[in-house]
Amino acid sequence: MPVRDNPAWGMVVVGVVLLASAGSAHGRSRVKDDEQAIFDVTQTFATAWNRGDAKGAAACFTEDGVRVGAMGDVQHGRAELEAAYAKMLSGPFAGATARQERGTVRMLSHEFALWQGGIEIVPPSGVPVRGHVVQLMKKVGGRWWILEAHPKLFAERR
Repeated sequence: MPVRDNPAWGMVVVGVVLLASAGSAHGRSRVKDDEQAIFDVTQTFATAWNRGDAKGAAACFTEDGVRVGAMGDVQHGRAELEAAYAKMLSGPFAGATARQERGTVRMLSHEFALWQGGIEIVPPSGVPVRGHVVQLMKKVGGRWWILEAHPKLFAERR
């Protein structure tokens, strides 16, 4: 009897289809979990910024994280990141609050993703500065971190 005429063959096909759909549903669930974890990291960063917590902001990055600032400044590693955030948060952005959009996540692989979203920094003077951030995210040890951040500020419209 040909395989396609065997009644058991239909059960095999149904089983394969069910397994495939369950696997893709699990994959979509995993991606949604990763996306939420990435959004959580960006929120943790914003919370640290709003507290003036340079160490907390830098702690959102990998040990070898990089930031290319809006003014062309570049930091490599958490120690440089923390020093730069301390300078910003006690200097030109002292007392400022940052609001980040939820943004979007583009999964590049199971361990790399691109997050981007709008930001608004409101200094105590009340005149907001708007911009956009692009961040390369890396999953290490089951946790998402900022590997590289590129914040850009927009010129004020007149």
